[in-house]
Amino acid sequence: MNYRDVRWIYCGILLLAIWGFSSCAGSSKATSSTPSVNLAASPTSISTGQSVTLTWQSTNATSVTITATAGSSTRTVTTSSQVSGSVKDAPTQTTTYSAVATGPGGSTTPQSTKVQVASATPQITSFTATPTSITTGQTVTLSWKDANATSLTITTDSGRTVATSSQASGSVTDNPAQNTTYSAVATGTGGSSAPSTVQVQVGPAAPPQITQFTANPTSVSAGQTTTLTWATTNASSVTFNPPIPLGDDQGPPPPSGSAVVPISQTTTFSLTATGPAGTSNPASVTVTVPLTLSFSASPSNITPGENATLSWQIAGGPPTAFNVVDGSGKAVCNPCATPQGSATVTPSATTTYAANATATNGSTITQSATVTVSSGTAGVIKHVFFMLQENRSFDMHFGQLGAYRPGRLAQFGITDTQTIDSFSPTVTLTNHHDNDAQVQPFHEGTVCIEDLTPAWDESHHDTALTGGDPAWNTTNTFTNSSFAMNLFLDTTSSVPNLYDPTGSRVLGYYNEQDLPYYYDLATFFPTSDAWHSPILANTVPNRMYLMAATSFGHEYPDNSGHPLYSAPTIFRAMNTANVSWLYYYHDGVFLANFQDFSDPTIESKVFPESDLIDRLGGNCSGVACDPDKALPQVIFIDSASGSSGLDEHPDNNIQSGAAYVQSIIQALMQSDAWADSVFILSYDEGGGLYDHVPPFMVPLPDNYAPGQCPDANDGSPGYCAVGNLGGTFNLTGFRVPLIVISPYAKPDFVSHVPRDYTAILAFIEETFGVKPLTARDVYWQNPSCGSQTGCTDMNEFFDFTTPALLNAPNGKPWTQVLSPQSTTGICDQTKESGP
Repeated sequence: MNYRDVRWIYCGILLLAIWGFSSCAGSSKATSSTPSVNLAASPTSISTGQSVTLTWQSTNATSVTITATAGSSTRTVTTSSQVSGSVKDAPTQTTTYSAVATGPGGSTTPQSTKVQVASATPQITSFTATPTSITTGQTVTLSWKDANATSLTITTDSGRTVATSSQASGSVTDNPAQNTTYSAVATGTGGSSAPSTVQVQVGPAAPPQITQFTANPTSVSAGQTTTLTWATTNASSVTFNPPIPLGDDQGPPPPSGSAVVPISQTTTFSLTATGPAGTSNPASVTVTVPLTLSFSASPSNITPGENATLSWQIAGGPPTAFNVVDGSGKAVCNPCATPQGSATVTPSATTTYAANATATNGSTITQSATVTVSSGTAGVIKHVFFMLQENRSFDMHFGQLGAYRPGRLAQFGITDTQTIDSFSPTVTLTNHHDNDAQVQPFHEGTVCIEDLTPAWDESHHDTALTGGDPAWNTTNTFTNSSFAMNLFLDTTSSVPNLYDPTGSRVLGYYNEQDLPYYYDLATFFPTSDAWHSPILANTVPNRMYLMAATSFGHEYPDNSGHPLYSAPTIFRAMNTANVSWLYYYHDGVFLANFQDFSDPTIESKVFPESDLIDRLGGNCSGVACDPDKALPQVIFIDSASGSSGLDEHPDNNIQSGAAYVQSIIQALMQSDAWADSVFILSYDEGGGLYDHVPPFMVPLPDNYAPGQCPDANDGSPGYCAVGNLGGTFNLTGFRVPLIVISPYAKPDFVSHVPRDYTAILAFIEETFGVKPLTARDVYWQNPSCGSQTGCTDMNEFFDFTTPALLNAPNGKPWTQVLSPQSTTGICDQTKESGP
């Protein structure tokens, strides 16, 4: 071994020593590697609205942050813990993206890449005109769609700007006066689009024309309506002469359309159309109203020296000639006022007067009225008003009356000695069709509820006859114990229930807060807790009884297309007895369902309710008159059962209906006729609403059994509908409210005598000497009844020796004492269900 070998051995040992020392030092602190990152963009050149994908790869990094710098603005695109990845971005201008990777060994310097962004050129993708050919005065619709634009401008070839819009699509209308080329230009950050054009040809305006003008029907009775239908071309408006009613909120008549127009007399309607090219020749249509004459005497029974008033009204005129003469042919008036007038006569003996009207076609109509002069004392009641509202039971309308009366009467120092049979507040009904839901009476939360069904089958089921529904086929004799009166909830499923699935609304009652006017009337004036509708059925059969004291075999109304009901009505009977009467309506005329309505002596006495208000106010349709003498002996007011919704029927607002009734009664109380009048207010049937008092037995009105209707003799199906349940017409319907309003009514009286409201017909027949109609109204007549126990005569409601109720107990007029009917209640059917 030489010196050189020793030197290498020594050096090796030294290096090993040094390496060992370094390894020991490294065992306490490791050396970290420096991170790195690569960033790429794809593509590197885009247009505004496009996106770019940024991709990175890194080593020795725990996070990567990518930022975007455009101009002086820098934003972070993403921060990721992934070693590699990608992200999309949509720059709106040229942008430099930088990536920085960070790890234990520190951070990299930014790695950058640049993306060029060019603005997209705006484009118009669609520009159209509809139509492209018009006449002067017409309009054109311009529609567009654009892309890459912030605004679009449409101009005409004359330089007029039609529209400027920031919407990417839309339309605008224009009314060019001549041939026009429209140009659309879209503008955006990428500049402006090339113009897109469309041409519209404008020709001269065509003259307006009337292509249709008809009336259907062309012949109606006074007070009925016809439908005018018209169509035009090239017209912007039409004019009618005389003007036609369209309603306050409908504006002027459209160029084409139809309208229902009431007709009071023969009328020729003229129509002209106006457009940009002028006015059309007029078109006309005539609606003919046959001449009718109403003539009556009031009172028709007087004593020597007393006066009577002859009243007449002509419809469908004017007549070419008119006169009124007595039995010897002597003129009563010369000239006689038309279309309406009156004359006072003082015959010394019974006299028949004649009114003669001549129509334009030369035909003559004659009506007569007899004034009977007798030595007896004339009755104190000269006018009987009667009116039925719709579908309310006694319990649900007046069930709280007994609790209200004592306190109200005490305000006038009067002690209430009367009792009222009202429902128990704890009565519980079960709905056997809805999981046996149970309901008790509750204060109804809304003044309008959904409809219910009170038809023959449902009403009979409601009573819960002992033995069930089949028992109607075998039971002949009924007492109160025959009926449980607890199945009203079951039948609510016969109609849709949007808000009341259990049918609880049948037990919802109202009180004096809801019906303050009615509660006051029924406190100060007579009422009854035993007053019923005539049969267990719905409106139409019950109202047949009001008109004719029978439904002559009808359990249900006939289906559409039925023949007119053939039974004679009270109005025919009053004509035969020379009793003066008028029939008033607000919406519809129920009497029109009877053959009697085709008799001119009956149909001519039917007028809108506004005529009654005029008479009570002394206006008499423009002719000055004494309201007492202008009124006939009998006045019937049909319920407002049409579009006005004033009849108190379920679905309608009871407060609006009560306010309507108040307006009529108040007009009577403020008139001279009040001193010798009777106003009878009731309801046609219970409406499916609960009442706890059972129906009671009454005489059969005639020999017609259910389903054996005299007006269904042609054998056609659908006439004289028959129910599924048995039974006959020897039972009344449910209890309904009653108020008898008259100066001669007994103060705060309550009758407990069972009656149905054909007793109203009996009262009219007794008062004015009218022949009864059927065995039903005969049943209620007992002239010597007075106030005997078991009395059926309605005279028990009156004291004809003194008008004790001419004014209120404090001496003030009733209109100043009776609580006014409020109309601020909540009308919301969603609140109709019980608690």
